[in-house]
Amino acid sequence: MREAGLPGATLETRHVFNDASLCLDAAIAGQGVMLAWQTLAGFSLQQGQLVAPFGIRAKTGFGHYFVTAEGSREPKKVKDFKAWIREEMAGTLKLFP
Repeated sequence: MREAGLPGATLETRHVFNDASLCLDAAIAGQGVMLAWQTLAGFSLQQGQLVAPFGIRAKTGFGHYFVTAEGSREPKKVKDFKAWIREEMAGTLKLFP
């Protein structure tokens, strides 16, 4: 809120969702605003279903990790999958300034 020049406020009325995609659907339907990960809201932003009103990007420190047992060999299909995921994520991230 401070980054956008807005004072922090307590919300009296609000919607609570247990799944981020449900919150995204509600925002697209005009039921409010949300703070979203770029990877979740990117397509909707690109299609004009949503707008980023402040143009602010905040680093969350969250990440995605590939985890395997120490010392294990990765089969080719696992290496191929990891390469595909990395390519997809790189393509998605290029959509954002």
